[in-house]
Amino acid sequence: MQTLRYVVLRHAETQGAHFDLMFETSPGSMLATWRSDDWPLEFRTELKRLRDHRRLYLEYEGDIGNQRGTVTRIADGGCEVEIGQDAIWRIRLTSGAPPQSLVFRQIAGEQWECEPES
Repeated sequence: MQTLRYVVLRHAETQGAHFDLMFETSPGSMLATWRSDDWPLEFRTELKRLRDHRRLYLEYEGDIGNQRGTVTRIADGGCEVEIGQDAIWRIRLTSGAPPQSLVFRQIAGEQWECEPES
């Protein structure tokens, strides 16, 4: 499996802070993105699937513009991504944060949940 990149950004905005989890799905791809109220992820953390984001967020920190707040990098590094059947993603963080495996499951529409694997 090929090592890709990920980033976790703390997004501070007028409606409150949250975390954006962004993952490459193939080298040079847009970033598959989820919003979470929590980081690090714990058992059955609720996530919201967002539109894919531009790659510049792998490196960017600062003002987003148009009064959408600011982002600060919380974690980044290498990952492996496996997109399975039935809207299940397995993501293994291989560097940057403590190594761990995460399973993202779609619940309904944009609503997902994450379960760290041991």
